[in-house]
Amino acid sequence: MCKNKFTVFAMYLALLVTFLGLISMVFDLHRFAFILEFLILVGLLLVGITAAIGISHSMRWAWILLTLFFGFAFLDMLFIRAIAVKEIAYFLHLLVVSVAGFFISLFSIEKEKVEAVKEETVTKTFTPGKYIASKTGTKFHSPKCDWGKRVKKSNAIWFDNKEDALKAGYKKDDCIR
Repeated sequence: MCKNKFTVFAMYLALLVTFLGLISMVFDLHRFAFILEFLILVGLLLVGITAAIGISHSMRWAWILLTLFFGFAFLDMLFIRAIAVKEIAYFLHLLVVSVAGFFISLFSIEKEKVEAVKEETVTKTFTPGKYIASKTGTKFHSPKCDWGKRVKKSNAIWFDNKEDALKAGYKKDDCIR
């Protein structure tokens, strides 16, 4: 479940910009609206911290929580804009950041599902034999050969004998006598 470091960095940045923008927007409100939005902001802060801890540990639920977080933050920003007395100059920028955070977290969830399915199929079909080849290569090797050791598990095809490898269209490597 290893996530791309750039994706995690972009998510932390989107969280930071969203929080700073919401704080600025909330403190421009008056009376009852301020109290209501301040409580919502504290709740979002707790959810954001929980999700940030979750993505640092590569937890799937954290990406789902962030998707919900950015969806709610987007709606909250629209609500604040509707009740605000003053014009918010950076409003569109904050909306763009919250939409970007929503889609980054949404696509991170989907990507993780695909990777989990690939890992399952590799571990279920992995049966070592005497010779190894890569799905993307043209030669078959001995598993102890330098080239044989470089074949990724996800691309590995195993053969019990040379004849099967030749029938499958692979050529012998120099490591095979």
